Amino acid sequence: ATTMAGAVERAARAFASGMRRALVAGARGGARAGPAELAPSLGAFRHGVIRGHRAVPAWRVCGGIGPARLTASHRVAHRGFAAGDAAGSGKNGDDEESDEGAEEGDEGDGEWEDALEGLPVEALELRDAIPDDQGAMADRTLPVYGITGVPTGETVTLPGRHFDVPLRVDIAHRVVVWQRSKRRGNYAKTLTRSEVSGTTRKARAQKGAGRARVGTLRAPQMRGGGVAHGPNGMRNWNTKLQRRVRRLGLQVALSAKAAEGRIVVLDSLHEGIEPKTQWLDGALDTLLGAQSLAAGGRAHSVLCAEIPPALERGGLPAKRTCARTGRKLPAVHSNAKRASLNLPHVQVMDQFGLNVYDVLRHRALAITRDALDALVARLDRPIKPDRAKWSASQPTPNPAEVLDWTSRGHLGEVDKERKKEEVFKRRAAKKAGARV
Repeated sequence: ATTMAGAVERAARAFASGMRRALVAGARGGARAGPAELAPSLGAFRHGVIRGHRAVPAWRVCGGIGPARLTASHRVAHRGFAAGDAAGSGKNGDDEESDEGAEEGDEGDGEWEDALEGLPVEALELRDAIPDDQGAMADRTLPVYGITGVPTGETVTLPGRHFDVPLRVDIAHRVVVWQRSKRRGNYAKTLTRSEVSGTTRKARAQKGAGRARVGTLRAPQMRGGGVAHGPNGMRNWNTKLQRRVRRLGLQVALSAKAAEGRIVVLDSLHEGIEPKTQWLDGALDTLLGAQSLAAGGRAHSVLCAEIPPALERGGLPAKRTCARTGRKLPAVHSNAKRASLNLPHVQVMDQFGLNVYDVLRHRALAITRDALDALVARLDRPIKPDRAKWSASQPTPNPAEVLDWTSRGHLGEVDKERKKEEVFKRRAAKKAGARV
């Protein structure tokens, strides 16, 4: 009976998940026809870097399920489509096949229309193929949304020098391998002959038995003895990678997200947000729809970048774990950060910690306006600030005032003379104090 109840519960959950995914995705992309022969898929880029995380359009995620017969009044248009015309599967808004399907849908299925009425437009501009002009370092303008999917009327510019660089799979792969190696722990540890537990008695007599002499029963060749050349738990998996390569890897990851159309700019992740998991999950349904669903369509996969608010501005006190020492340190969480702690595939982090692995691992990237400005300023900062000062033109010194300090021997002699002077001064001060 218990097994039967568990199977029924699992089937009910799967059915509810499929209905939710079909309901949301059907209003946005379910009525689209099958994909035509397009350019290479964007998912090939991410699949070459992280296996198992492919960028798949909504109609592929849902498998074409959902209410495909919708009237023109209930068909929802993407932001990139024509706003006035009936939006179908084409980029220009006029799709004959979708119009025919809409005419067929007028005959029935009124319950679908009631369920889909009022569904919002998702904030992601998804693309099925890499644009031809990708990598031209062209700026791009995006609107700013609220967490509930309502446009604020403002726009921001994504600089092409950071969000439209050529997609270098090799660079992204190098950075991901470097990150994973640094996170790798040293857990392999074996016991040597001096560490293994065992007796110290003499196995047998040294002479007279006619057999080989045995020094200890904890030797590697003995049953239950130690390991001779096993891992000792001191191996360091860290590798070195140039800072310019790390920065280029982050730019490649951001450019891949921009090419996929999976970047959304938010006004805030703290104000107007309730620190409740269910509230944030519903807000993500409204903002992103089915375009960011992962884990079989059961959860949203979103990486949110922000600048955490201060305690004076309503930040929530919390604790964080130090990566080096493992100790609990005080921290400040925003409302979205507190609400996302129970969402397995939603991660809210400071923009300073934005990295290649997390950007490619999530389906969508949501970033606030202030975090975007800070990120662009951080990427524009020179890798070695001193070089900018050194490259500036310096005034030519007077040759008469320049001393020849290039000889190492000369420098050593000067140091010796200075040390002698200090010794003489200390001795004179001591003698003067003794006389007094």
